Amino acid sequence: MEEAVEMQGAGEIQGAGNLHNNIMENVTQNQPSSLTSGVGATDVAANEIHVVGLPPLGKKRKQNANGPRKSSPTWDHFIELPNEIEAVAACKHCHKKYLCDPKTHGTSNMLAHTKGGGLVAASQRFNLAACRKAIALFVILDEHAFRVGEGEGFKLLCKQLQPQLTIPSRRTVARDCFQLFVDEKARLKGYFKSDCNRVALTTDCWTSIQNLSYMTLTAHFMNNDWKYENRILSFCLVLNHKGETIGRKVEEILREWGIRNVSTITVDNATSNDVVVAYLKKRIDNMGGLMSDGSFFHLRCCAHILNLVVRDGLKQNGLSISAIRNAVRFVRSSPQRSAKFKECIEFARINCKKLLCLDVPTRWNSCYLMLDVAEKYQAAFEKMEGEDFSYLEFFGFVGPLLLMIGRMLGV
Repeated sequence: MEEAVEMQGAGEIQGAGNLHNNIMENVTQNQPSSLTSGVGATDVAANEIHVVGLPPLGKKRKQNANGPRKSSPTWDHFIELPNEIEAVAACKHCHKKYLCDPKTHGTSNMLAHTKGGGLVAASQRFNLAACRKAIALFVILDEHAFRVGEGEGFKLLCKQLQPQLTIPSRRTVARDCFQLFVDEKARLKGYFKSDCNRVALTTDCWTSIQNLSYMTLTAHFMNNDWKYENRILSFCLVLNHKGETIGRKVEEILREWGIRNVSTITVDNATSNDVVVAYLKKRIDNMGGLMSDGSFFHLRCCAHILNLVVRDGLKQNGLSISAIRNAVRFVRSSPQRSAKFKECIEFARINCKKLLCLDVPTRWNSCYLMLDVAEKYQAAFEKMEGEDFSYLEFFGFVGPLLLMIGRMLGV
């Protein structure tokens, strides 16, 4: 019985071997075998088998000699470090390292680093022009004096960063800043003439403490990426605040910058600005740059209107607000009075850390801030009234002051 089983197994193995040889012989002779004839005819060419009715097998991609292909834009800023236990990549700019195994880590962290870091390709060669431009930008952006380069701390910093750099003098820094302004102005002029279709203007005038009249003109526009931008076109002296004078000055600035198409101009509610708008509307219409026949050319400053509305509403409580303003002014008038007021605050056990502030007529929210802080120090004002006689002499009367403050604060 066992011999019969062994003979049957040997026969099956031999039969399988004969079947394999038969298939390979038929393939070599380009003839279908009995095994594949039931599935479909075979077309053998160049030692390849294509079964009819089944999709052809794709060609296997040739393996890259340098390893897996890196298609992520991250690899423009990173390089994979060799001879590391784990896959590690380093930034080409700041040399920060990240794990970069494609199966476990990926490139998300490196991509976030490139987008949020503001990376700039570092040069290994000393560039004097680039260093001087960087110093000029440092002075302009951070509003430093031209002589900042003459400070010992700045010299020590530059010596550590770039020993080959000779620190420029304040006159050189001033010339570099002015040259940067000239280059930027030329670039912006070219943009206004070629790519910028239309701008919106805002302008305002004021008088300095030296009794000099100044005017600022700002252009607002959308860039090629549809992002809002604004640029100060002029910050200049004017002879007076008359409408015709301001209108002629604005027209001169627009001609200097090559701006013809103006959508709107925003000004405050001063009477002279009506003359300015009428003058500019006529001039821009002659240049063919007016939009919708000038129906929307004149816009009034909403912040100025809001300030006028609030000031008009506060007139109902003008006497009380004036009393609180005088009390705050008294405390802030000298260091000795401020010290005395701090003693009253400590005696009243007031935990507020805010400082007393005065309001400004052109900013309606400053009045709110003054009243809000004064309300928190009401107990300190009452204490000061009882101890400091000069506090009452400052107002010229004794009784009504505290009563008015209490009424204003709702007591």
